[in-house]
Amino acid sequence: MIRYQIIDSHRNMSQKRRNDLVDFFTEVKSTPEEAAEKQVDFCDWYESEYAVKWFEVLAVSITENKIAGYLRCFRNPDDVKQWYIGDVHVRAGYRKQGIATRMYQKVFSELERYEAAENVISAVRKDNNNSIRLHEKMGFVDTKEPCVFAAFFVDKDETKYQKWLYRYLPVPEDIEVDKLHEILMPVYKNSINTKDKRNNQDDLRDILKRMKNGEYDIETIWCGNRLVGFKYLESVVVV
Repeated sequence: MIRYQIIDSHRNMSQKRRNDLVDFFTEVKSTPEEAAEKQVDFCDWYESEYAVKWFEVLAVSITENKIAGYLRCFRNPDDVKQWYIGDVHVRAGYRKQGIATRMYQKVFSELERYEAAENVISAVRKDNNNSIRLHEKMGFVDTKEPCVFAAFFVDKDETKYQKWLYRYLPVPEDIEVDKLHEILMPVYKNSINTKDKRNNQDDLRDILKRMKNGEYDIETIWCGNRLVGFKYLESVVVV
């Protein structure tokens, strides 16, 4: 049985968990214990040096009381809209059990707490087929660009995979049609390839009136604090 734990700050990690993490890194990175200890200490240094918001996801085996999987996620110190996932590892005896997938899902759920978050990136080696498949499954896209993240160094053979973070929010029931029309019109106008903006306005007003009549619901689509689209019935309108 696996329990997933989010450590909100590396400095909040207990000494026992730090020791467990040293043991984990020693195995998954095939590195001496001293080097693994430096890896754990590096987390303290990076979080303090750049004053970044940081959290880690641990997948802990309840039966064996040891770390089965690990990743860390932190916000770009130069851009509150961007986050980075790195150092993703699953212990050999626990692979192919969906642990990495579940850890990524935990990251996405945690990032919902940060309304400014627009995208999350990860550095993936071009020859790491397992990592490529995982990121594609989780909705990441290969940008074909080098992965640059603040002062964090990544390997030259790695490419940047990026996932945009969207939130779907219902339209308040008490909002007036005219006000909603004003809010949604820029999105609707930019999404339709036509020069007849008057018809755009008429079409949108008809959609909103039908919503008010109870024919269907509308959900707004947000990327961070930006309104980027809305959804009604099976139709999605995005910028």
